[in-house]
Amino acid sequence: MKVFVFDLDGTILVDSHNIHPSNLRAINILLNKNKKIVFASGRMLPSVRKLLKRHFDLEFPVIAYNGSVVWTPQLGKIMELRIDPMRAVEIVEALRELKIHRQAYVNDELVVEENNKEARAYSEHADVELTFTDDLAKLVAKCGATKLLAIAEPERLDMIIPVLRRTFPDVLIFKSFSNYLDFVPSQTDKGRALKLLAERLGFDLSETMAFGDNDNDVPLFKCAGLSVAVRNGTKALKEVADVIVDENFLGGPGNFVLDLLELGLLD
Repeated sequence: MKVFVFDLDGTILVDSHNIHPSNLRAINILLNKNKKIVFASGRMLPSVRKLLKRHFDLEFPVIAYNGSVVWTPQLGKIMELRIDPMRAVEIVEALRELKIHRQAYVNDELVVEENNKEARAYSEHADVELTFTDDLAKLVAKCGATKLLAIAEPERLDMIIPVLRRTFPDVLIFKSFSNYLDFVPSQTDKGRALKLLAERLGFDLSETMAFGDNDNDVPLFKCAGLSVAVRNGTKALKEVADVIVDENFLGGPGNFVLDLLELGLLD
């Protein structure tokens, strides 16, 4: 394997900001062996880059917003998809009617219209500042959104997902966390983003090993050469994984890589 693709939250992170020591050690050894490292997250691009700067002295190719944005240190953004402005307005208004917290990702800013506990908790989780607007629908009407996010109790989200999917069939709607419901352009997925990176950076998808924990990692797993789910991952993801390793809080991905390195299988 020449390319290693890591999801962040729930996979290599033990909390919102810290990579498990085993995962960090494994990634650094892979870098010393000239392996290519890619990070693929539902987070916004500034959040991913800020987190990685806390742990590494170099920058990496990043798949952000669940695949709506692909960025490389050399080329900058090589893809950026957006939800159509009028469709974004309709989603914001639907979430307002349901009285569910909603936020938009516009021009790499996290924009909210209410300074509530959900917004503040997400800001802390992602380590990004909130940008406030009086009318979120009016804002997204101008330029659409890279992503929209609803935050509510997991059970409430489960109840509204079928209705929202029927109402907005041209937008992908899925959970990236138990209490986070993502809305992204229909062409968006981490697998498609990885294919674009492979084309631009010149590597073979069969030489990739991908790690994840949630349903948004399923497309990534389907195009990777080897897919590895953490034990705390969702049922849907583990059903398509080639390998299941220990939970994120035990450093499962890193320990798996370190074992392969010890056996001489990644030289």
